[in-house]
Amino acid sequence: MTLDVPTLLVVLAVMSQMAALSLVTNWIQRKPERHILYWALGLQLGAFSCVLLFLRGQIPNWLSIGLGNSCSLIALGLAWNGARAFNGRAARWWPVFVAPAVWGIALQVPAIGDSLANRIALGSVLSGILSLELAWEIWANGKDRLVWRAPFACVPAAHAAFLLFRMIAALSWDLPQDLLHGGVFIGLGILEPILMMFAATIIGLRLTDERLKNLLRRAALTDGLTGLLNHGAFMDIARDRAERGGNEGDEVTLLLFDLDRFKQLNDRYGHAAGDAALKCFSTLVQQHVAEVDFVGRVGGEEFAALLVGCGAERGRQVAERIRADFAGDPIHHAGQRIPVTVSVGVITATGRTVDFERLMVAADEALYAAKRGGRDLVFQVAS
Repeated sequence: MTLDVPTLLVVLAVMSQMAALSLVTNWIQRKPERHILYWALGLQLGAFSCVLLFLRGQIPNWLSIGLGNSCSLIALGLAWNGARAFNGRAARWWPVFVAPAVWGIALQVPAIGDSLANRIALGSVLSGILSLELAWEIWANGKDRLVWRAPFACVPAAHAAFLLFRMIAALSWDLPQDLLHGGVFIGLGILEPILMMFAATIIGLRLTDERLKNLLRRAALTDGLTGLLNHGAFMDIARDRAERGGNEGDEVTLLLFDLDRFKQLNDRYGHAAGDAALKCFSTLVQQHVAEVDFVGRVGGEEFAALLVGCGAERGRQVAERIRADFAGDPIHHAGQRIPVTVSVGVITATGRTVDFERLMVAADEALYAAKRGGRDLVFQVAS
């Protein structure tokens, strides 16, 4: 089997350039996605590196060997920073330039600079370290559960494994000094990055699209001001969970909240103060409920929380703590301390038949009983 190295370098350069242009086009459509630009710049630099390697023998070695390989290392560093940007982490530049600096210094040592095998081994080690860092950043530092994370992390991990094989083979086999006539071994060393680059580009875009779809889906389910479930999402999710909990024999407690005299607050202090009160209350509620519970903003100043596996006594305790904490900590807005209170209706249901609509009606009646009782109260009704 023969693999023409110059042809493979041209193919890799062209494919890298096309992939870079594809990512730039994608980035133009959604400019806040910084990671796409980093990946595009990395591919562009990779294409430039291939051109320099292709011109070996026609340009000075410090350009083709020195700068060409340095560019490929920087390209991996850009891909790593792109993964950091995707994960919402700040770019770090000094690690990007450590590898090319080590490469440039090592070329001054005759045992490395004059030996193709040793250069391949060193380049494989440096690239392998950067590839493993990239795989770790993609896999370990993501705070989401995107399906395409694992396949994307496997690409640089597989590349690092291949580089380990290439390093061992380079030190074990007799290689010619001319890269462009290096035969099957050198050809495979160029063919593998073509496949990895193609896979990384396709999977990287799938990962980006998956996260965008998740964000859009979340935006459709959440209230823009508080970040809680909106009315429709809460009703659908809570109804399903309540009925499932009832079928499993769990106790289900529904809390319904209404901020007291909210219209007067808006009229007196302005709508910005009202928004501050809503956000403060939503944060407080989330601090008092468990991760398995559901909280939603179901009206202008109305909120609801579904506590699964929570009995009547504990449900009342949770409601009372929320009421007391909210009343005891005035809203701070525009240099003013604004006292705000909340009324709460509580209903608990147990057994195999939980009717969520009846729970809502009962909780609403309890809430208005708290309002009639003077506000800033918790009123609980029997199931």
